[in-house]
Amino acid sequence: MNDVLSALIPPLVVAAVVIIAVVKLVRSEAAGRRQEAEASEKSSEASSGDRQGPRPSSP
Repeated sequence: MNDVLSALIPPLVVAAVVIIAVVKLVRSEAAGRRQEAEASEKSSEASSGDRQGPRPSSP
């Protein structure tokens, strides 16, 4: 049983590190896009002069 565990631990550690790295990369990319969207939203609000917020869509 110890032989099996000792053989499986290194690949499991590597897989965990890869998964953590991918999650961090995806989160950082999503944060950058969110900041870009907020910046473009603020600039479009400032240029239009509309301070009332989004208008409701007609049915």
